[in-house]
Amino acid sequence: MNRTTRERPPYRGRDTSLIISIDLGTTFSGSAWSLLEPQQIPEVVDVSGYPGQEFQAASTKVPTVMLYDRNGTVQAAGSEIFDPEINLRARREGWLRVEWFKLLLRPRGANDALENAPISPLPLGKPIVDVVGDFLAYMSRSAISHFRDQMAFSEDIWRRVKDNIVYVLSHPNGWETYQHSQMRRAAIRGGLVPDTDQGRSRIQFVSEGEASLHWCMVNNLARTALKVGSEITVIDAGGGTIDVSSYKVSGTGPLRLEERQVPDCRLVGSVFVTKAFENFTRRKLRNSSYGDEETISRLVKDFDKTTKCVFRNRTRRSTVTFGSYRENDPENDIEAGELIVQGAEMASFFENSCVQAAEAVRRHASSSSKTMVFMVGGFAASPWLFSEIKRRVDGVNMEILKAETMTAKAAANGAVNYYLDHRVSARVAKWTYGVYQSPAFSEWNAEHLRRRGDMYVDPASGWKFVKGGFHSHVKRGTVVQETQTTRLQYSQYFTTRQENTSVLVNLVCYKGGLTDIDWVDEDPLNFETLCFFTASIPASVLTQGTKADRSGFCWECKYDAVVSFGTTEFKCRVEWKDAQGRTQSGVATPVWNEG
Repeated sequence: MNRTTRERPPYRGRDTSLIISIDLGTTFSGSAWSLLEPQQIPEVVDVSGYPGQEFQAASTKVPTVMLYDRNGTVQAAGSEIFDPEINLRARREGWLRVEWFKLLLRPRGANDALENAPISPLPLGKPIVDVVGDFLAYMSRSAISHFRDQMAFSEDIWRRVKDNIVYVLSHPNGWETYQHSQMRRAAIRGGLVPDTDQGRSRIQFVSEGEASLHWCMVNNLARTALKVGSEITVIDAGGGTIDVSSYKVSGTGPLRLEERQVPDCRLVGSVFVTKAFENFTRRKLRNSSYGDEETISRLVKDFDKTTKCVFRNRTRRSTVTFGSYRENDPENDIEAGELIVQGAEMASFFENSCVQAAEAVRRHASSSSKTMVFMVGGFAASPWLFSEIKRRVDGVNMEILKAETMTAKAAANGAVNYYLDHRVSARVAKWTYGVYQSPAFSEWNAEHLRRRGDMYVDPASGWKFVKGGFHSHVKRGTVVQETQTTRLQYSQYFTTRQENTSVLVNLVCYKGGLTDIDWVDEDPLNFETLCFFTASIPASVLTQGTKADRSGFCWECKYDAVVSFGTTEFKCRVEWKDAQGRTQSGVATPVWNEG
């Protein structure tokens, strides 16, 4: 038990619970679990020995790949696809290999980088949510199987926890509410949880940067930096993205950290290095007898598995093996079944990843104190990436370290530790968040007069309002505490008394460059609806009032939406005053924007 785990208090819950994390990676995925038992200190266990790789009992990562038959049914996943019999059936029956599909969930604006992404086609008629759901189902089954194999008397424990498993899904720093909604739907499609309010609440999210931070804490990688005021940056270099997050230690008893800057997410992971090599190889060998698809495929496979991983010196040549020693083509640098690649050419494959990673790291450097930088993730094992980032940030007040232990799936382990320890107490707002509003029209307001064409009369109350307003509640770059809430006041009018009033809260983000913005038409292309929250309010809340023109009566419902912007997922509740003036509240159910 390491130092950080020793500091973890016993589980104070009354019921035994099982927490499972899934880190869906572009090329490899991982999982971990923790059994929470009353008065026991929880431990985190990495899942290993996935189906098809039982001979690699210590391996905690599994390929993110599936084989589908012609009907769109999964026939094999992960390392199962390497089984000789499965491979034979796949060739004979025309099964479809699907991999690197995670990149299809990327946020808007990341499209350009995907022109060079080697994404497989999806099964005909199968949306990306279903494909992700199929793989999440495989990962869940693997984690549950590992849990039951590891636990003594597991049948009794399993009966107690099986219907209330909490899943923590990690994701790249750049993923937002749309990706949350897609992953939650995928988890439901995959059968991890039922499609109910209670089931949906058992899916939680954490960024890979924050999960990796918790892994660093638990593994004592950051122990020398755990002083109040110390600044820590985490680089999570994976298959699809390189994520950079920075934190400041705000307290040590217990340990608490706050985000310093908006986290970075660069779509320049290791798959893009492999794709650059593939493009180079196709150009180089297109007029040779070795430019066929089978040879190119073998070259790419060996490069991805070996050559890319060990490259460390641009002054030395690298070799990529694809055939027997009889294969020779000196004009195309093929010798004894190996393609010879010059060091400068090898470095060029990594160039964009190195440039962007170093740029992100420099942005997170502190101007006031030395920053400790910790590098984790599968791509972090690359000697060239590590040395190039260090070289390119030379002169910046920071020290870059890499863990000696395997960090390929640090996010999976860290995601469970995030659930248990919750070290981050404040986060930086990535965008400006608020709500659309329609202020009451005023003849004395120049902005209202300018938008007279957007004025409308509410049919229930007769009052005049102006469409197109925006009220910001959290500005971009603001540090928001997890416990901090923002209160949004609403009024809704009705012509008749409602038995139960259904209310809607529309959360919006502004992604443009204006510091202060009150109207959507000032920068209309940079507004985006994040999600809706719906809630039901009892009829007793409605009060009767006179219409604006005094021609009759209307009913008004006043309520407040209390929103948490500092959590990994936005949360909302609705509050109102009852007939005795007491504050009542109700749960607001999120309906995430589906893009």
